Amino acid sequence: MKYPALTVTSYTPAIDNPTIGRDISLLKGGFLPDPFLTSVLVSGQVAMSGRPSLDHSSQSESLPSVSKNDKDPFTAEPESREASPLTPLETTSTAFGAYYPWSKSQVTGEQPMNPKVAIPRLDLPLASNNSNNGRVSRACHNCRKQKNKCSGHRPSCLRCQEANVLCVYVDGKRERNARQLTVITSQLQHYESLVRDIYPKFDAELAKVVDQALKKVSEHSMARSSEIRLLEKPNNPQISSLSLSSPTVAKVPDETDSSTRMPSYVDHTVEDFNGDISLQATGFVGEHSATAWLYRLRCLIGQTSSNPDGQFEESARPSISSCAFFMDDTGIPPIKDLDVFAYPSQVVADELVDRYFQVAHASFPVVGKEIFLSQCRSFYSNSTTHPGNKWMALLNMVFAIAARHSELSGDQSQLDHNIHAVYFSRAWRLHTRDTLLLENPNLQQTQVEGLISLYLLTIGQVNRAWRKCGIAIQSAVSMGIHLRNENPSITHVSKETRYRLWWALYLLDILLCVVTGRMPRMQQEHCTTPLPVPYKEEDFRDEHVMRLILDIQSRGRLVASLLSFDPTTESNDPLAHSPSPQSTSQSASPSQQLQANVSLYLLYSIDLAAVMREAIEILYSPEAGRKSRNDTELAMTSLNSAADNWFARLPATYRFAEIKDDRAFVRQRTSLAFQYYSTKLVISQPALRSHMFSEDLSATLDTPMAIVCLNAAGQMLDLLPNEPNISWLLGCSPWWCALHYLTQSTVVLITQLLTQNQPRASKRSESMERVQKALRWLSECSTKDPSFKRAWNNLTELLSFQGSKVL
Repeated sequence: MKYPALTVTSYTPAIDNPTIGRDISLLKGGFLPDPFLTSVLVSGQVAMSGRPSLDHSSQSESLPSVSKNDKDPFTAEPESREASPLTPLETTSTAFGAYYPWSKSQVTGEQPMNPKVAIPRLDLPLASNNSNNGRVSRACHNCRKQKNKCSGHRPSCLRCQEANVLCVYVDGKRERNARQLTVITSQLQHYESLVRDIYPKFDAELAKVVDQALKKVSEHSMARSSEIRLLEKPNNPQISSLSLSSPTVAKVPDETDSSTRMPSYVDHTVEDFNGDISLQATGFVGEHSATAWLYRLRCLIGQTSSNPDGQFEESARPSISSCAFFMDDTGIPPIKDLDVFAYPSQVVADELVDRYFQVAHASFPVVGKEIFLSQCRSFYSNSTTHPGNKWMALLNMVFAIAARHSELSGDQSQLDHNIHAVYFSRAWRLHTRDTLLLENPNLQQTQVEGLISLYLLTIGQVNRAWRKCGIAIQSAVSMGIHLRNENPSITHVSKETRYRLWWALYLLDILLCVVTGRMPRMQQEHCTTPLPVPYKEEDFRDEHVMRLILDIQSRGRLVASLLSFDPTTESNDPLAHSPSPQSTSQSASPSQQLQANVSLYLLYSIDLAAVMREAIEILYSPEAGRKSRNDTELAMTSLNSAADNWFARLPATYRFAEIKDDRAFVRQRTSLAFQYYSTKLVISQPALRSHMFSEDLSATLDTPMAIVCLNAAGQMLDLLPNEPNISWLLGCSPWWCALHYLTQSTVVLITQLLTQNQPRASKRSESMERVQKALRWLSECSTKDPSFKRAWNNLTELLSFQGSKVL
């Protein structure tokens, strides 16, 4: 449409004041409407600032609203076509009265005067923040806080100008996310540079993993736009939260993209533990349990055999209780007509107490040896002594554990068969006999609960053992045993006994968590209990050891010198730089000598258990199931290096990889070996599981961590003599969990045999020989323990179902 040429002959001002309407009166009543003033200023080339543009096309637009001011003509704004003075209808009557936009004496042109002449659009750069509906893209802080309509002007909106307040525009969500992404990118570049700087110090295996990680960074950089979209969604992690620092930004894996993450089943369960009685006995079994490994393998074999297309019918899925080999489904019947205050003769008692301290105390120092032996001598030598029920329960639990070991070794007569259950029943009734229900815990009660958990483990009741261990931990925490004790009235021997009780429960909890596949219950960040001093309990009265127990700083330096030993810079034996109790120096000088003893073994066992605990939390928690494959591989490599560093720090006495002639520490050395290889299996098993659920089962298991897993399983079985010998198992190994270690390693090797179609002939032959050896041991031990018989049945059934030639 062509607009008529307009000429203003009597008025051509240049005005900067937005309140110009206060000084101009062209209409009756002294009121000049906004549109009229705008048309006059346009034709007169008036320059204004701080006003939005007006669109006077066929339909008017609403302007940002401001508070009314009778003295300011700019407060009137057209809200609709009916109220606009610039688009009059058939009548010229408006809310302001009848008027004509201009007079004849002011306007000249070729065309006659028309009251409906269109006004050209005024497009000023000030209107950049306004949308077509009069809204602005961002309101200032004051208008947003008061929930008022903001004009959007910069540097100050109209409302802030009128109120004479500071006008501030804060960044929106997109700007904040963009700024955060910039910071994250800068951190990523710093981490990459750091990794490249220390890259030459890596070994070949770790360098390969780092190369893959850095290659992944470039892929993430190409997908930066998709990451920004993820950042805009709430509750999406921006950076990997692995305990171990990762040099890559973690991409949230797609649920359908199995190639970006390790297969994980730890974030859900398909079992009804409340509706199935057999499942209640077994309880939840997590992914780091050997039972779960056997169950996944059985599901995979059954799925591929019955359904070649990979579809698995839910109704045909076996229950995890069908793969359990412990005795949780068998109850512990009470013994009737039991005299709870009866006790064996002193000869039998001495034999049982000595056996307990030989076969169990070194690994789980629940009671103080010197104190307990003194109490036993006093009890049997003085017939008038009447100890409390708690101590009698503690004594009977020591008898029960020793009698269980004696029964397995065949040292008991048939008349004494199952005598350990009698001792346990007495201890249980004495433990719960007090008149008060739910009595507050004390030290003896906590010790009884810890020994009950250990006893239940020895008879195959792992679910009940796990529960009782949790109760013992709660009792210990309620008495503050998880913290350092600085009460001067408590003797140093009593303090050290409590510290060792805590670490005994710690070791038992980690072991039961691995057996059951559950999460550890002790939070290390809330624990300040000092690690045990590496001296025998018989030396606690020594003046030097006494000072060391009481001096926390010297104690810490000594433990750090042992556990932080760097094998690459020092000699091979860290004991050559450790203090001895015969030294007269008050400080723990690393140049002094320290003899190997059961307390030193306990210290290294706790140190390795900490690596196991970290592996469980990083690799098997529900959060780990959402980590990328690259993050999981980095975590496994770092944890495996931690286990290898622990092995390199071992004193020469405990070097289980070397042939030793001494028999003094054979049980401790073998126990550390089983614990070490078990830790390596838990760390590396996700790599084996990844191969199990890959689409190409014909691929070889040649990834670094898969090889570590297979080697650890084979080396664990190599610890056993070629011919089964129950006496060796009970005298030279951790007999309380031997079945767990046997099944752990055997399931890993069977997984290799059943899922790898074309392994190398030599490797397959070695694996078959080791599996056959494990089955022979299970068969031999099944004559003493029905749990071994169940494990043998499960493994042989799986092999025969697959048609394997191992049997």
